Amino acid sequence: MTVFAPVQHLTVTIEATSDGEDEVHIHPGGQGFWIARMLKHLDERPLLCGPVGGETGKVFLGLLGQFGMDVSAIEIAHNSPVVIHDRRSGERVTIADSPTVTLKRHEIDDVYGRFLDRAFASGICVVTGQSKEIFPVDTYRRLGHDLASGGVQVIADLHGPELWSFLDGGPIEILKVSDEDLRNDGIIADVRDQTNLTTAMTKLVDAGARAVVLSRQDKPALARFDATWYRARSPALDPADHRGAGDSMTAGLAAGLRRDLPIEDTLRLACAAGAANVTRHGLGSADADLIPGLVARVEVSELSPAIT
Repeated sequence: MTVFAPVQHLTVTIEATSDGEDEVHIHPGGQGFWIARMLKHLDERPLLCGPVGGETGKVFLGLLGQFGMDVSAIEIAHNSPVVIHDRRSGERVTIADSPTVTLKRHEIDDVYGRFLDRAFASGICVVTGQSKEIFPVDTYRRLGHDLASGGVQVIADLHGPELWSFLDGGPIEILKVSDEDLRNDGIIADVRDQTNLTTAMTKLVDAGARAVVLSRQDKPALARFDATWYRARSPALDPADHRGAGDSMTAGLAAGLRRDLPIEDTLRLACAAGAANVTRHGLGSADADLIPGLVARVEVSELSPAIT
């Protein structure tokens, strides 16, 4: 399947070893990469598609080789961004975050055309958002329309203007959102109020998302497929790093859709991927052998016809 990755960056992380020495890790980063990385752990073959440029872009592409990742990179004039984190205290502190630059018109056309071509070829794709504007928001509306016209199944991990723009163009087969994103977007006021959450999810279904899966950090995920509601509870694991669990869930949903799994099994796979991610340092990473055991321990219950 094809993964649309508008933001692809390098991550540099400084950690302390057990004897107090500095240890530096350099990896590819970005939501698209993290989702694709988990898809690899799930024995899928994702194609990462997005803009890459400059010296940092060359390093990014070079590092992808160690992950066995298929990539369709579109060269741009500016350097790909870099994020530097300091974890020597045990907490992740951002000490540098290089700016991203809005792409030029011909670069936007090149990225758009390449992704559309690859998505048409695969028939299924994952669409991710942009933390900073690289593409005009209307690009997502065009994507929604054109992917629907080509009969491509879309799994989206979007929120904010990009989400609503995409839905204005075309449907989403499975939309993955988080309660935190909905709160930050002003759609819900209180993440503890389940009525607020289900009302927001219904609004997204009415706008064109055929199914919505809502992650809630350490609380059970909620999902709506057609008119049926589900609750999915993952095993309670002590996280090494909670970041990346939502992206890993998106990968699990995409794998489940591609395999045409039953809804309950798709939710189990998604929750297991998210749970496996938090046991390790490194977003989108997991022990692939751990995931099947976690799948068997995810509890999925149907809440239809009404949420209780």
